[in-house]
Amino acid sequence: MVVLIIIAVIIFLILLTLNIPAEAYIRFYGGKLDIKVKYLFLSIYPRKEKPPQKAKKGHKKYKEYPPLPADDTADKAQTDTPETADEVIDAADTEPASADNDIPIAEKKERPPKQKAEKPPLMDRINDKLDELAEKKNSISLLMELIGEPLKRFGGKLRIDDVIIDCAAADEDAAKAAVFYGTIGSAVYNTISFLRQFIAMSVKSVNISCLYNTPSDKSRFDGECKLHLRPASLVNAIFAVLFGYMKDKKKYSPVMELLGKDK
Repeated sequence: MVVLIIIAVIIFLILLTLNIPAEAYIRFYGGKLDIKVKYLFLSIYPRKEKPPQKAKKGHKKYKEYPPLPADDTADKAQTDTPETADEVIDAADTEPASADNDIPIAEKKERPPKQKAEKPPLMDRINDKLDELAEKKNSISLLMELIGEPLKRFGGKLRIDDVIIDCAAADEDAAKAAVFYGTIGSAVYNTISFLRQFIAMSVKSVNISCLYNTPSDKSRFDGECKLHLRPASLVNAIFAVLFGYMKDKKKYSPVMELLGKDK
């Protein structure tokens, strides 16, 4: 009876721990992603670096002695045997040439720095990704069918708070900057509307600006948000996806091929 009570208490503590929400803080500013995950009073990510270990006590320290006095006999011997100019010249001729002297003067010149390959524009990269997704349309549809229902249940348990979005569309051509501005605005607001169908979300601020007559590399995509999730919801979603796949392996085999190619 005592053993059953102990097992029941352990199971209760595990379920209680899995139902306590974890918090994740996501920040993306200046192209740098910063993620912090906290659970209870623990900081799960990033891990704190351990301080360097101190030297163990008990090691014997060698006693330091004063340096020995300089020997004057060697200096006297050098002054007693002076070298003639001819001997100095002969010694210089017999010395082997250093490695630097063998290198031609042209090779000693500094090489020009390598130029970094320029990245294609953002819209071209997005179009390339869309073309790749079109080729994998069948596998992606099966993947969405497999994870659709578990993902919907999982989204109902996830909460996103304090969403801040700050974007700027820049281009030297005013027409292109305006088109880019419209594309960003459409993508941001449609994404928020889509996510709100499945996830509870609170938006703090959305700022989208257009920078005319400005180089395109001045465009920015910054933002931050806070996520709340119970670990039990994540575990349930994972088991639901695994159960659906095991139920019909033959049907969902293209999904595994798709995931294997992406690795």
